[in-house]
Amino acid sequence: MSGFFRRKAESWLIRLAAWILIGRNVARCKVVSRRDNNDMWGMAERLEGIADRINTGYKEPRP
Repeated sequence: MSGFFRRKAESWLIRLAAWILIGRNVARCKVVSRRDNNDMWGMAERLEGIADRINTGYKEPRP
């Protein structure tokens, strides 16, 4: 049971990090370059995928 709560907490923290990265995404920003902005968006998408896999316990979805 503790593994269940640990997975949920870890996936929530990863989603929080992704949310912060997506929140930094702006159309025009004088501080962050467009390349860095795009990289942060990509990182956030990858983090959400990782959080999904952790949350499900690395079980493959059924077709």
